[in-house]
Amino acid sequence: MADPALPVLAGRYRALDRLGAGGMGVVWRARDELLHREVAIKEVLLSRNLTEAERAETRERTLREARAAARLSHPSIVAVHDVVAQEGRPWIVMDLIRGRSLDRVIRGDGPLPPQRVAAIGVAVLDALSLAHSRGIMHRDVKPANIMLADDGEVLLTDFGIATVEGDAQLTSADSLIGSPGYIAPERLRGGDDPAADLWSLGATLYAAVEGRGPFQRGIPVATLGAVLTEPPPFPSRAGDLAPVLLAVLEKDPRLRPGEAMLRTALQRVAQGLPPGPLSPVSEPETAPRQPRRARHGRTRWLVGGGLAVVAVAAVATTVLLTTGGSGAPSPSPTPSDPGAGRFAAAPAPCTLLTGAEVRAAGPTSAPVSDVAKQDAEAYCAWSDLPGGSSLRVALGHLTPTPGRSAPDTAHAFFAAERAKIKADRGTSPLGWVGPLREVDRIGAEAFAYEVGALERAHEVIRFRVSNLLIEVNLSQKGKRVTPELRRRTVRTAQLVAEELNSRD
Repeated sequence: MADPALPVLAGRYRALDRLGAGGMGVVWRARDELLHREVAIKEVLLSRNLTEAERAETRERTLREARAAARLSHPSIVAVHDVVAQEGRPWIVMDLIRGRSLDRVIRGDGPLPPQRVAAIGVAVLDALSLAHSRGIMHRDVKPANIMLADDGEVLLTDFGIATVEGDAQLTSADSLIGSPGYIAPERLRGGDDPAADLWSLGATLYAAVEGRGPFQRGIPVATLGAVLTEPPPFPSRAGDLAPVLLAVLEKDPRLRPGEAMLRTALQRVAQGLPPGPLSPVSEPETAPRQPRRARHGRTRWLVGGGLAVVAVAAVATTVLLTTGGSGAPSPSPTPSDPGAGRFAAAPAPCTLLTGAEVRAAGPTSAPVSDVAKQDAEAYCAWSDLPGGSSLRVALGHLTPTPGRSAPDTAHAFFAAERAKIKADRGTSPLGWVGPLREVDRIGAEAFAYEVGALERAHEVIRFRVSNLLIEVNLSQKGKRVTPELRRRTVRTAQLVAEELNSRD
């Protein structure tokens, strides 16, 4: 049955039902009444919070997505058929794929077998190779943008932030494009080349075989920090795929295998064989060669599988943050060392507020014990759901990178996160994001913004105390943040900051 709320587009595409929604819009199943076939239509939603210039940029970005995808004809790329401008916004008409995204498969079925993941990797790599040969970079390879069709096909979709060689850059210099945890380190530092797409593919395949991304943390800024400074945990479920994932996730693009070598390795693992050689791509003779340990805590990847690989990779996490620029190990920082920052570890978030302070914020429930604690991040939550307030306090803990103090490292990640949130203004996977506002008398570099999601209004404050990154999120049912909710969130963040500042 056609949806009466959605018009017939261009006199031929009639909507039938809604398939899903994402950060940039809604996807509908529709019927092409001219050619008598079913198609998918991506309706691009433009937030009312956007300025006219931002609306124009979003419209142009969508047209660029269609142009990029329409130039590519490949069995592993979702085909784009048409672009329709109607009701002041663009609609993209594409193939209707019956199946689920890799993200939904992971969340619904759990981790996938290594051979299956390797086969998925081969299909996506072939699609990326074609795109790269045409001067197109995807820039947002992640599980949500890979479709596993019911007929067994694997397809790469959503070229919404792809860059086409020769097109004007639409993103401002201080904006981050992509999804935290799947953005290559060089893109976070301002670089951009095809190797970054392959890194994102590696992070995606890691999530598929392990059930979670290699750098997934409780707050986005901690995720970005992990991408830049931490090695991925050894993928314990990956079998022969493990050395492939670790090789492609190297921080330095020069240490990663190229497309051809990566394809061969994935094909071998998909066939149940060891991956074979995974030596880095060739470096120009003029490029200075840094000592191997200064780049990463692993030796050169010339492996064929086996226990030796496991042993080398398993100790990588103990090397990266304790290695100096010369390649020789440097002493691990101690709390008394100002370069290490004030906090040797993240305090337990549930201890930062008293019961009376939480009740003054709104929630009356007992706290959830420190949740999602992994490496150096954790959060605590209190709520009176479904109708009352909900409070969440999250902490991210950063240690110094070589040549930088921990507070300086935290400042850099914090600035990157501000830029990412600013770029996301007006859009969110579930609702909307308001503009950033500066906040005084709360830690360092504090800022606030509003989020609307799932019929709840959230006031979020983020700030830094030395090498700790803190998020305070207070929400209540409703469409918009009220002045009272904003006041209570500010007061709660001040209490958290005061408690942290009182600790050594």
